[in-house]
Amino acid sequence: MRTVVLIAAMLFSTLVGSEGIAQELTKEQMEPWSALEKQVALYMKRDWDKHKEFIHPKLVDWGDATPSPIQFNNLAGEYFQKLEEGLDKAVAHLLVPVSVVVAGDVAIINAYGHVVTKPDGKAVETIYRLHNTWKKEDGKWQLLATYNTKVESGEDGEE
Repeated sequence: MRTVVLIAAMLFSTLVGSEGIAQELTKEQMEPWSALEKQVALYMKRDWDKHKEFIHPKLVDWGDATPSPIQFNNLAGEYFQKLEEGLDKAVAHLLVPVSVVVAGDVAIINAYGHVVTKPDGKAVETIYRLHNTWKKEDGKWQLLATYNTKVESGEDGEE
């Protein structure tokens, strides 16, 4: 039921534009948002070489797979690649913007990420809250800090 309600809400927001749940993004907001969409798509495809282009050299990553924030370096990158190889590949994903704040060369993006996997042939949806800080350097947006958490059943008003 939760999936049906979320999909209906996303479709509604798409149809009614800025009047809906997700706000319509300005051109300034679309720049870092587009970088996030590309970065996540490469992550889902596990295209690590292209994915690195969106990663700031000082990235700090903190999420459900790490007990505390970690500086993302080559060793951490190798760890996450091995971790991801052991997980089910995503068959679909969707990002829904909650807020995109741009202040000069820094952007704070809050969003929901919906990921569908099929571990045993049956679709399983996982929802994440994304809080990302992006920095624009040399004309290119790169992920500087990220804190992502899985939305557990019963959160955000869910039963």
